[in-house]
Amino acid sequence: MPTSKKAPSVAKQKADKLCWYFPSTGHGENHGFADSLLEYFQGDHEKYIAREAIQNAVDARLEYDKPVSVIFEKFPLKPSQIPGYGELLDRMNRCLAFVKTQEKAVSFFKNAIALLKSKEVSILKISDFNTRGLSGSDNDVDGNWYRLVRASGTSSPKGVSGGSFGIGKGAPIAASALRTVFYSSINDENRLVFQGKSRLVSHHAEDGDVCQGVGFYGINGWEAIREESNVPSLFKREEQGTDIFVVGYQSGHGWKQKLIKSVLYNFWLAIYHGDLEVTIRDGAEETITKHNLKECLEKYDADDAKSFFESVTNWTQHFERDLKHLGKVSLFVRKQDSYPSKIMMARKPKMIVQEKASRALREPYAGVLICENTDGNNLLRDLEPPAHDKWDKDRSPEGPAALRELDDFIKKSLKSMGEAIATEPQDIPGLDRYLPDNEERDYLPSSGEALEETGLSTEEESGREIGADRDSAVVDVETVIHKTIVTNKQAGGVMPTPPKGEGKGPHGRPTGPDDGDKDGARIKTSSISFRSFVQNGKHGPEYHFAITGREDCEGAIRLVAVGDDGMYPVELESAIDTKSGKSYGLGESMIKGLTVKNGKTIKLAVRLSSQKKYALGIENYEG
Repeated sequence: MPTSKKAPSVAKQKADKLCWYFPSTGHGENHGFADSLLEYFQGDHEKYIAREAIQNAVDARLEYDKPVSVIFEKFPLKPSQIPGYGELLDRMNRCLAFVKTQEKAVSFFKNAIALLKSKEVSILKISDFNTRGLSGSDNDVDGNWYRLVRASGTSSPKGVSGGSFGIGKGAPIAASALRTVFYSSINDENRLVFQGKSRLVSHHAEDGDVCQGVGFYGINGWEAIREESNVPSLFKREEQGTDIFVVGYQSGHGWKQKLIKSVLYNFWLAIYHGDLEVTIRDGAEETITKHNLKECLEKYDADDAKSFFESVTNWTQHFERDLKHLGKVSLFVRKQDSYPSKIMMARKPKMIVQEKASRALREPYAGVLICENTDGNNLLRDLEPPAHDKWDKDRSPEGPAALRELDDFIKKSLKSMGEAIATEPQDIPGLDRYLPDNEERDYLPSSGEALEETGLSTEEESGREIGADRDSAVVDVETVIHKTIVTNKQAGGVMPTPPKGEGKGPHGRPTGPDDGDKDGARIKTSSISFRSFVQNGKHGPEYHFAITGREDCEGAIRLVAVGDDGMYPVELESAIDTKSGKSYGLGESMIKGLTVKNGKTIKLAVRLSSQKKYALGIENYEG
């Protein structure tokens, strides 16, 4: 937003003292290469850059009748154009000499020195608009400028902010191959402020003194530049808001698409409500607004966000509740085949915090929970770690009770949408030792003990994960049904009459000729993990299998019905990939021609020739 305010007079700053400044340790501790502020944000830079930069911009919103605009722009720069270039290169060499026996640090500084000696470095400029800018002097410990640039490990003590310059401010520095950034801002008093910052390691100064690893570029080094004529033209901000320059941006192949996907996943809700617009520039320009959000979700194949977007824009049911600890919360749920059966959780800034799975509703669904109550938002913020990617009940005394009532609200809401169960659910003996593979591994213990009630787990989950590791009592059928699956109840208990073929003994050994191995390669069950559910379709029961590869594998799987007196082959009518619509070959109870990649999941919809409902499993096979 352009401003017409006249800038107040400020003391004239002398440009001849512009330099880098790394204070002395004063015989105190040295700063090593392992920096806790940066460790949270190693790896997926686009994910963390988008989350942290946009979150802080939304927190600093100026006019609420207009969206916040954030622009990510990548461009090349000659190293000599970096403010204090010669001094920065010298400091890199001194750091290298100081850490000469530390392999990881040596590699970093050698690469940094080579980059500074190259023809160009990559710059990522992050600009926000309709924001307040960074207020306060260099010594104002409560000001936004001090908390972003000068302080470490602090965040805003008030308001509904998502992060407000806590540890998340390390994300841009972590994304720099030089661990160096520059900040430029015009605040609400129309004052320009500019400074550089590097997080390196302790090193020797010219006089032999040991310097700290964190240094600044400005007047006398430590003082921010507040005189416009002293700021290099490339780094001058022209209107209220803030620019962050990531020097030596560590962007890999497809960085733009990864950044856009991160924006769509984390902030589609804020964009949808008109609170945010995001632009990405890299030669070409693309802007995401509430008007083209749906098209962008389709264009970038953002399936992990699209189902949740549809649950808000075209919900099956909408729930609201005034909770004791969190105040008013809203839950939007949409039922649709192939949906992930998860709830996406968000609070007032409308940044997605986490996903949670719940099996309280048997049919596939996607849901979005939003807490916009100020007190509830503040409590949930207190439950978040520095990366703001989950709610941890142990981070606040009120956490356990607050998350319990939230889980209870979600569970009851989902159960109210389910079909009434006409017959009494039956347990199948021995099945509670096994649990279908769950894509939310944080719900599962690493050993074989029973699950504790955590997250959004329900009484429908029991046992342990299947696939890969085996105990000594290997069974020949890996069952993938819930304990409470509905079956046809007849006199004498559950009687899954085999559609075709002979039964099998207690250890799954064939009692008839129907072996099926002659039909080609079988997929080893140790190479996959899987889960399933059954639902009523237009033509009878439909069995859904989600199969995830633990390694690349191809071949067939065999399905069997499980009963009290053994296991039986089943006659398959169809097996269809729910995403691509591909139909797979069938024969001898087997689904053929499957290709499962390591870490990827295929989802199958399976129908039997029989209209009866069975407890289905995948027959164990290890070749």
